[in-house]
Amino acid sequence: MNYDMYLKACIEAAKAGGLSILNYRPAKVETKGDKYVGSHAIVTSADYMAQDAILGTLDCYDKDSMFITEEHVKDEKFRRRILRSDALHLLETSGVYIIDELDGSSSFEKGHYEWAVSVGYVRELEHLAGAVFAPKIEGGTLFSASRGDGAFIHNNVKSEQIRVSDCDNLENAYVIAGPDCFLTKYPVHNRALTVLGDKSRTINSNGSCALPLGLVAAGHADALVESLQCPWDWAAGKLLVEESGGKILFYEIEKGEIKPLKKLEPKHYDPDKRAVGFVAGNEKMVTDVMDILLSLQ
Repeated sequence: MNYDMYLKACIEAAKAGGLSILNYRPAKVETKGDKYVGSHAIVTSADYMAQDAILGTLDCYDKDSMFITEEHVKDEKFRRRILRSDALHLLETSGVYIIDELDGSSSFEKGHYEWAVSVGYVRELEHLAGAVFAPKIEGGTLFSASRGDGAFIHNNVKSEQIRVSDCDNLENAYVIAGPDCFLTKYPVHNRALTVLGDKSRTINSNGSCALPLGLVAAGHADALVESLQCPWDWAAGKLLVEESGGKILFYEIEKGEIKPLKKLEPKHYDPDKRAVGFVAGNEKMVTDVMDILLSLQ
């Protein structure tokens, strides 16, 4: 099946969101008081500027599909298309764009380059198209994928199909860990980071979740470990990794215990919860990293 329209919508929306705030510096930062990560989660006027640009662009391509967004939507025209936590069953029958208008707000606010805009399209719980745009990397780097057609990178340096790395040994691996993994509320991850730090060649942290998923898909990182995340953090990146020949293994955390998932369900896309964590990379890397996480429980 041809998913060109959805892919084009994701690409143009991600680019519109990123470019709308490329040279913007917000005057005020607000903490969200997120029940999972507390004051580590922030929001600025840039988030809303990018979200407006994304929704307006998506509406030009698709006037029927629904949205899952990170921030509150003010425009009634778009607000009535928002998929909320009490209607997640619609994911099994409807098309939904899952949007992260600014992934890496703390990096963005400080003028750092580690931020991205992510737009993924999901229908009947199948990820069909996605784009992650990092405006500050090499003049603007875009990662994109559609189901069955592969994943690609586009920037001022190159435009080509991408593949995950073939690294098969942690001793040679460049591993990225999401910053949430360092929080004391994730003791297994804290212990795992120490082990991974010893076993891998390099372990690093990235303030974005979508951007390192693109880096893994392009073979610029060998594995990514994330503790509990929201759906907009990984909706586009999931497809990038899979279409580049990689694997992404999701898990829940119940009473501190990591429980790998066989498949995603509507509840895992709940916009009001950080429902799943994951490990991404080639199959060998994912297996090795998950084995470490599970062994430390």
